[in-house]
Amino acid sequence: MCTHLGSASLQCEVCADIDEACREIERGVGALIFTQEALLPDVTPRLAHSLDKQPAWSDVPIIILTGVPTQESKSESFGPLGRRTNVTFVDRPVRIKSLVSAARSALRARERQYQIRELMVKLEDRVHERDRFLAILGHELRNPLGAILLASQMRDEDGRLDGEHAELIERQSKHLSRLVNDLLDLSRVVSGKIVLKRQIIDLTEALRQSFETMHNAAARQKVEVEVRPANVPMPVNVDPMRAAQIITNVIGNAIKYTPEGGHVVVSLERAQDQAVVRVTDDGVGIAENRIGTIFELFAQAENAIGRAQGGMGIGLALVRNLLQLHDGTISAKSDGIGRGSEFVVTFPIATEVAAPATEAIRRSESHDGQPRRIVVVEDNNDVRDLLRLKLRRLGHEVDAVGDGHAGVQTIVERRPDLALVDIGLPGIDGYEVAAQVRRSIGQDVVLVAVSGFGQPEDKRKAFDAGFDEHITKPADVSDIESLLSRLPPRRPSL
Repeated sequence: MCTHLGSASLQCEVCADIDEACREIERGVGALIFTQEALLPDVTPRLAHSLDKQPAWSDVPIIILTGVPTQESKSESFGPLGRRTNVTFVDRPVRIKSLVSAARSALRARERQYQIRELMVKLEDRVHERDRFLAILGHELRNPLGAILLASQMRDEDGRLDGEHAELIERQSKHLSRLVNDLLDLSRVVSGKIVLKRQIIDLTEALRQSFETMHNAAARQKVEVEVRPANVPMPVNVDPMRAAQIITNVIGNAIKYTPEGGHVVVSLERAQDQAVVRVTDDGVGIAENRIGTIFELFAQAENAIGRAQGGMGIGLALVRNLLQLHDGTISAKSDGIGRGSEFVVTFPIATEVAAPATEAIRRSESHDGQPRRIVVVEDNNDVRDLLRLKLRRLGHEVDAVGDGHAGVQTIVERRPDLALVDIGLPGIDGYEVAAQVRRSIGQDVVLVAVSGFGQPEDKRKAFDAGFDEHITKPADVSDIESLLSRLPPRRPSL
């Protein structure tokens, strides 16, 4: 029999007894072929016991060569096997072609089982990744939330917070916001939902913005950051916001892992057709066996560069993915633990000349300090009251309401310079508020959507509904002030 199967390119082994057959089952045999005579009354229970020990995915095919003519007899004789695995009966005399066909069919079924096993292993790995992600996320959320809660409880006898604790709450809240934004950005990059808004800029400007963003963090940690800009223009074709995000994350990573009194050097230079940002620190360093994994998601959780400073290990993974979208690269090197590290980021040099920075233009057109009439439409009582209080302290006249219908009525009646409208409102949602306002008073108000959904399609939906701007929650008063500074008053100052 083995000779015939071997001639059909099927590997075949002969088992001398049932013990050897059971050992083959444990080793993962593809299929078993028995003659009816070999399955003696004491053999079938032992074979059934061996099948019972197989994992849930395993269903070892068994082919029985039998001369019994009726199916009923076959089922009764080998019922214990049929209840445990897939049993195929082949009547003798059997044609070799039929036997080969039955063997190949059994092996195909067995191969599918192994494929299912691999899928199960992958699924288990994903479940473990999910559990690890949730554990890390819980840890990283509890740290700033704990600080915020403790700081909020440091009120004096009059119920007021001092400036230090208020600043701590603001700092930790911004940290939470960055954490959520990084998670969402990485998810969008991996799923291909990020759309780059490329333009030619001088990378020096993105470096300057990144340094300004991280200056306070460096000061708090007492780390000296030295910036060495290029002495020639560095035009690159990038999404300006994403380029600044890339550089900021790399600089922030260096500051985070540099102890108090340490140094971080950020330089920008040109190497042939590449703009090179080099970030060097004298911090904790990276173990040699971890260099190749630090750009993987949650690498920090696996102690790539230590967990003492916190973080989910998503920043560098996000940087790498964003750079790939820009045809750029990132690499790292270190002489080992305690010896600092160096990260090198590259962008392709653009052949066109960088456009002038628009920030100066915005500042020249700024309308800072001019009070405005503002309507806030927000169903969260705390957010609504705090926004109203803060904007009034800045000198603006503010009306605040808590549902969509009241929002439309107030905006139409008050005709404000600016209306901040939450999207998820009771009554009618923010999109319908915008649509009704536009039908009633046209463009005689600047409508700003305030939403917890900040993906490109969410912003596009807001603009289609009639909004002029979109702010992603949590709404920062500085973002609102920046927006106000760019908007000329629609009527004389209040």
